[in-house]
Amino acid sequence: MNEKMPVHNTLVLVTDQFSCERIIKAARVIADLSNTPLQVLSVMRPGVPANPQALEHLFGVAKEYGARMTVEFSDNPQSAIVHFIRDNRVVNAITGMPDGEDSILVRMWKTLLNVQFFTVSPNGELHEVLEREYRRELLGTPG
Repeated sequence: MNEKMPVHNTLVLVTDQFSCERIIKAARVIADLSNTPLQVLSVMRPGVPANPQALEHLFGVAKEYGARMTVEFSDNPQSAIVHFIRDNRVVNAITGMPDGEDSILVRMWKTLLNVQFFTVSPNGELHEVLEREYRRELLGTPG
């Protein structure tokens, strides 16, 4: 029996850090409000040491919050993420805060205009990305 894929999905992008738990928790709210299934994705570069304890913890958190978690390995994380977003019909993407204007996140904000992005601050506050340009003052970080 073939299961039909949901029309749209909500995606959480995480790294192999325990602190990414806050992003999964915040994303559950967006998935519930948009009535979409929740997925979690971590894309790692091959050969780069990972934190297996953190990934195992995040798998547990994803399960607790009703999400399916996928870990992919790629030499081009941005491309892997974009393909995952397109292949899985993602309409909402929830991430941590970008590191700067050259961040993969900021580049995706500018190119994936059909996806609504949200960021989660280190203290767990959820913010919708309304302006798709990196602006330090919008992120509440000092200049």
